[in-house]
Amino acid sequence: MLFISIVFSIPIYLFGIWSFYDPEESYFYFDKWRYKETPELSDIQIKLIKIGSVFAMIIWTIYLIVVAVDTFTPDPPLPRMH
Repeated sequence: MLFISIVFSIPIYLFGIWSFYDPEESYFYFDKWRYKETPELSDIQIKLIKIGSVFAMIIWTIYLIVVAVDTFTPDPPLPRMH
């Protein structure tokens, strides 16, 4: 489970970093075909995109820590039957 989570975390972190440094491009990445001219985002929208990308990366890091702790925590021994 940890390996799969780490593999899926690569695109999540890449998208989070990209949307933090270039929020307008990442916001319109799949929607450019809709517009002849790309609309302008307000300063509040840009701040919210940046905050959302940082928040998503923090939540995903917490998830990875929980999965790693769960992976490396030994299972309790089974009860003995007499």
